[in-house]
Amino acid sequence: MNIAANLKAIEQIKSEILTEVANLYRTLADYDEIADYGAVESSVSTIVAMDYILAKHLGITHGTLDARICELLSIAEENGHTLESEFSDMSELRRYIKGRA
Repeated sequence: MNIAANLKAIEQIKSEILTEVANLYRTLADYDEIADYGAVESSVSTIVAMDYILAKHLGITHGTLDARICELLSIAEENGHTLESEFSDMSELRRYIKGRA
């Protein structure tokens, strides 16, 4: 792959992620008044997708990224992260990621 083109792509992806995070924050600021929650789903989905694409351009495969995410989720579970102890978010996401592999 052309290094210059890859660097340009990385900068574009970073910009898109930041723009979408800003959009999400704006949407969440008025969350109680949102009639259509599709904007939240769209922003979060775009951020996750662009993170995977960024990882690819940084030389990280989707499988490696998933494995590392699962590893970090396991550590958070073991350390009693609040989102795990109160909602089981970490273990639920880890099982989901492992199930799609």
